[in-house]
Amino acid sequence: MDDNRSIVIFGGARGIGAAVARRFAASGARVFVGDVLADEGEALARENRTTFARCDVAQADEISALFDLAVAECGRIDVVFNNVGIARYGEVDGLSLEDWELTLRVNLTAQFLSCKRAVAEMKKSGGGVIVNTASILGHASQKTTSAYAASKAGVMALTRTVAIDHARDNIRCVSVSPGTIDTPLVQIAAQTFEGRDPEDLRREWADHHPLRRLGRPEEVAETVYFLASDKAGFITGSDILIDGGIRSELYAEKPGEPAQ
Repeated sequence: MDDNRSIVIFGGARGIGAAVARRFAASGARVFVGDVLADEGEALARENRTTFARCDVAQADEISALFDLAVAECGRIDVVFNNVGIARYGEVDGLSLEDWELTLRVNLTAQFLSCKRAVAEMKKSGGGVIVNTASILGHASQKTTSAYAASKAGVMALTRTVAIDHARDNIRCVSVSPGTIDTPLVQIAAQTFEGRDPEDLRREWADHHPLRRLGRPEEVAETVYFLASDKAGFITGSDILIDGGIRSELYAEKPGEPAQ
């Protein structure tokens, strides 16, 4: 309980974001969480040493408001974790411009705006760490994910540029690319397939990974905590895959079937 840093988390009410909030709070950090999920965010704040504020990252002023709150209470911001993301599905010729623009607004532009404010605050206090959330789909796409995949690849490019622009300001910027993590969003996705048992689907998705399981939010949280620490002081501009090895395998064999 000796971590006296302050951290701002966007998209922190549940799943990976909540796991990161709990990890930092358990170490003594001051944690500020923003999310549109007010009930879950307030429950998280009651259970842990965190401050919650409703925040829609599609609105630039709401991003600024969460930074203002953290600065007012702590006087500085040491770590920012950008964990927002939505998905709108459709092949390119069927995806609407509205869905394309909303996806990029939430997944990419919001992280740019957060980085912009984070850099300004961290310059004042002598440095800090920004961790952005990309995705395995920024490395390799699936069908109907053009908007989501493009936005997450953009996050990695943004991360690299922030890192090299502000290295001399003692600001590190890294991104993480989770694979399929066992979060409420994955559970909801499994329930949307009519005629399929959600548990069977989750097992099928798990079997796509060489480790033959889904990831846990706490595993991502430990990675984020490490990346934000001085122990990772020589890591900047990089993207860290947390994907159970799925990106490493060119052709996945069927579970239980030996590779040829």
